Amino acid sequence: MKILIAMDGSECSLAALDAFLARRHWFRDALLELVYVHPAIPYPGAAARAGKAAVGKHYAEESDEALAPAIDRLAKSSTPHTTTKLVGDAAEEIVRHAKAGHTDLIVMGTHGKTGMRSLLMGSVATKVLAGTATPVLLFK
Repeated sequence: MKILIAMDGSECSLAALDAFLARRHWFRDALLELVYVHPAIPYPGAAARAGKAAVGKHYAEESDEALAPAIDRLAKSSTPHTTTKLVGDAAEEIVRHAKAGHTDLIVMGTHGKTGMRSLLMGSVATKVLAGTATPVLLFK
């Protein structure tokens, strides 16, 4: 079984990881993959002026920083995993990557937005649920 754990560097995503780890025994011998999606720089002209190498370095450094606490938690629990860093719209990239990687389960935290706030702003979790056929386990 292959499990994608979506991380965004927030306390909410770390809490979801902790909740998942507490239930890790449900998924014996599963392959875990931490996935972080960095938003693309919104101004292509600015990215072009900065240069591909500088933009790539920026994405890598911020992705590493966002993933570090999750990697530390997995190391402390001796849980093997892989990491993947993507760039783009978080929901779209998670859905695309899960499908391409034949993922069996997507694990995510939810910030708990409800009602109009969720409808107006949307949420990555809501968009992933709507866009994937892969089962999604949400932790609040």
